[in-house]
Amino acid sequence: MVLESDAGAVAHKVMRTLSVKRTLPKVLTLSKEDVNDLKSWQSRGREDLTERSKLYSSHRSSDRDSGSEVSREPSNKGKDLDPLDSSNAQIALSLLKEGSTVDEHIVSNIKQRMALTVPIVHELERVQAKGVSKQEIDEIRRGLLREAGCLNLLKQLDEKGKMDDKALQEVKMSESGVTFFRTIYYGPVPPIVTSDDPQYADLRKVIRATLSKVFVNASADEHFSVRDWFTSRGIQPRPTYTVSLISKSDMLLGQGPNGGHSGVGLPSVEKEKREMQQHLTRMTSHVKELWMSGSDINQRIFHRVNRDEEVIGFLVGLKEMKVGAVIALGFPRSYNMMNVKTMIQGEKGYADYDMFARPAFQALERRDTVYKRNTARDFFNYFGAKDGDDGLPWRDVGGGVRKCQIQEFALTSKLVKTLKNNLGTPMDIYDLTVTWSEGCLCTKAEEELNLKVVNIRTWDQGPSLLLKNQVSALVDMVLDIDPENSFLFIHCAGGIGRTGNLAYALSEILCCDVPKDPLKKLEWLRSQRQGCIQTPEQLVDAMILSHMVLQEVVERSSPKERE
Repeated sequence: MVLESDAGAVAHKVMRTLSVKRTLPKVLTLSKEDVNDLKSWQSRGREDLTERSKLYSSHRSSDRDSGSEVSREPSNKGKDLDPLDSSNAQIALSLLKEGSTVDEHIVSNIKQRMALTVPIVHELERVQAKGVSKQEIDEIRRGLLREAGCLNLLKQLDEKGKMDDKALQEVKMSESGVTFFRTIYYGPVPPIVTSDDPQYADLRKVIRATLSKVFVNASADEHFSVRDWFTSRGIQPRPTYTVSLISKSDMLLGQGPNGGHSGVGLPSVEKEKREMQQHLTRMTSHVKELWMSGSDINQRIFHRVNRDEEVIGFLVGLKEMKVGAVIALGFPRSYNMMNVKTMIQGEKGYADYDMFARPAFQALERRDTVYKRNTARDFFNYFGAKDGDDGLPWRDVGGGVRKCQIQEFALTSKLVKTLKNNLGTPMDIYDLTVTWSEGCLCTKAEEELNLKVVNIRTWDQGPSLLLKNQVSALVDMVLDIDPENSFLFIHCAGGIGRTGNLAYALSEILCCDVPKDPLKKLEWLRSQRQGCIQTPEQLVDAMILSHMVLQEVVERSSPKERE
């Protein structure tokens, strides 16, 4: 429920206070199929995996019945497994959690699966980090037209070389299509792409690697690039539900606390602009408070309640789904970014004249710096980042600890560690504890949620570009997750692009039946959650991360590998 007035907000809070059982917004929703799959996995699937994993351990274990130590000889059963099957890494992870030694054949099998992504790893090492050329940019933007289904326009480009206004008039295109073409295809490219700026070298290398023809179509005797393959799939549909369970695993994918479950979106005033946006990626529908500065939210009771209910509904949903760790990809504040998909960077603030002209936003403080950046926050600051700009009442209490009171919910956050990639963007790791009471008077019950939250500051539709120590920290988090609350929830703003980027990589150690072919693996992931991975750059980055995750498991399974 989205509240639209202070009177409605006050009435809602009074009803909540008087109710024996609290009614919370349903922020995180699974399909019936996912609910049934989740129950099956919890009741037996995870236990079966643990028991199966023990068959592939060469560790000396204790006989619990007799109390004596039993020597377990190195197993040869690893030879019976398909060396390219994803279950090898899943078995290794299960054994590492128990402190058991992984059979050498399992380690060998994981290495063979790693070999499938070696070509793209080597290509990323080979390509140059210098500025992207005009020819490369033209090829990238032609891919956008292919993805958007503008095949007639591509044909005209091939014949004429360049499309001026006269040529555009000859092409049977809608006005929105022409606007899309002018804005995107001939739009200016920011210096971080065209220059040799060392800060963005890793990004340019990934962009360039998407153009490398490292894949082979044996039947047609031709080579093709990640970008060729990705854009040939066309615009992808969005998922129906805010959360999706990856079948037979402890991995959940979804949207962050931003109102995407039931909010009212901000469609463009002009139909043509809205259609142009849909050529690229469909807008997520959010509560309007996501676009408002914290000071503006706190001016009105109903804005505060809408924000607060979104956050507590999200946290209670995590508790109900037995989530023990969260990876939050994006920013809890407004930020400046380049759209990696289109290579367009907005020069103005995201809050334009049209937005301020709408009745719901006319009273906003336009001079607030929040509105000056080109992209709104991705989700509300539920984990206590110091630079959150949504107005949640976080306060420092010393020792790196911050506290926040949202209605009856007490949040305590501690920043444990910060790791930065070569772009200088941080990956912050938090310990978050949330306590609250359910019911009232004699029926009151105390509830507690303990989470490890990893916030990776990644641009919308951009790759994560993680380094080895950051990947190692992610594997640590997976290994240390609470067995009683063993689900990992990965989210961004919409729950598909950046979320898919990390899910593709971590599926190597968390999921069953993951295809061995790196491209078919994306099709498999999209069958679990529609629209996963929004750009070729995210796909290349995901392949690299998959390789790094498996390398981390190999090194932990065989200490010699670290030397």
